[in-house]
Amino acid sequence: MKHALTDIPGIGESTAAQLVEHGIDSVNVLIKGGKKKLGKVPGFGDIRSATVLAAAKGLKAGDKAAKKPETARAKAAKKAAKQAAKKATKAKAKSAKKTKKATKKSGKKGKGKK
Repeated sequence: MKHALTDIPGIGESTAAQLVEHGIDSVNVLIKGGKKKLGKVPGFGDIRSATVLAAAKGLKAGDKAAKKPETARAKAAKKAAKQAAKKATKAKAKSAKKTKKATKKSGKKGKGKK
């Protein structure tokens, strides 16, 4: 999910505008730039930079955590489908084997003594 700069706690509209003026136009750019880039923006010292950076990383981490259950569900569904297909193939082979065996038996019965 793409977040706006204002989604970061402590960043309002005016601060977001200041960040954009300094080349920080997204949460990703903010994270990549780190404290060094944030330190160039007026009003961002070491403490505020560290706090905002940690909050931005928290947003990204939340996004990754939210995606994982979907991935796990998709993997589980894929695994279940694969198992079902395997089971169906085995059942089909078993049925074909029984049919072949039954056909052989019926053929032997017909070749009895005259």
